[in-house]
Amino acid sequence: MAICQGLGLALAVGIGGPIAALFIAMMAAIGSGIHPDGTDYRFLSETWFLVTLLAIVVVFMFARGRDAMRGPSIAVLAAIGAVVAAASLAEEGEHAIIGIVIGAVAAAFAANLAFSVLAGALKRAEGNEPGSKEADAANFMIVAFAAAGIVLAALSLFVPPVSLVALAALIWLATSRRRHADEKYEGLRILR
Repeated sequence: MAICQGLGLALAVGIGGPIAALFIAMMAAIGSGIHPDGTDYRFLSETWFLVTLLAIVVVFMFARGRDAMRGPSIAVLAAIGAVVAAASLAEEGEHAIIGIVIGAVAAAFAANLAFSVLAGALKRAEGNEPGSKEADAANFMIVAFAAAGIVLAALSLFVPPVSLVALAALIWLATSRRRHADEKYEGLRILR
C-alpha cells in the first residue's frame, strides 16, 4: 500500500505540477493521509518547504508554455515526486530508496506526458486573442491538469490502489498519442 501511495503521489506531482506537491505538503503538515514526522522526510510538513513549493508554483506560472523550460521543469517535478514517494514509504518503515526511484520515474513520465498534451493546447492558442476558443481551451486544460493532480493526490493518500488505475490510464494515453503520431507521419509519407 505504501508503494501504491508513493506511486500515486508522484504521478499526481507529474500531472498537477508543483500545485499538487503543495497540496501533498499541506496534507503532511496537518497529518492527514501522510505522516512524515519521525522520518528523514519530516521537512515535507515544515513551513520552509511549503514556502519553497509556493515559490516553485509561481515560477512555473511564469515559465508556462516555454519549450526551454520543459526539461528543467520535468527535472524539478521528478525530484519532488521522488521526495513525496520516499516520504510515503519512509513513514511505513520501508526503504526510501525504492520510493525515490519509483517517484522520480513516475513523476518524470507523468510530467513529460502532461507537458506534451499542454504544449499542443498552447500551440493551438498561440496568436489567438485572449478569450478566443483556443485560448480558453488552453487555460481550461492547465487548470484541469492542476485539479486532476490534486484529486489524484487526495485519492492516493486515502485509497492508494487508485494509483495503479491512474498509471494504466497514463500508459494508455501515452501509447494512443504515440500511435496517432505514427499514423499521422505515415499519412504524410504516403503524400510524397
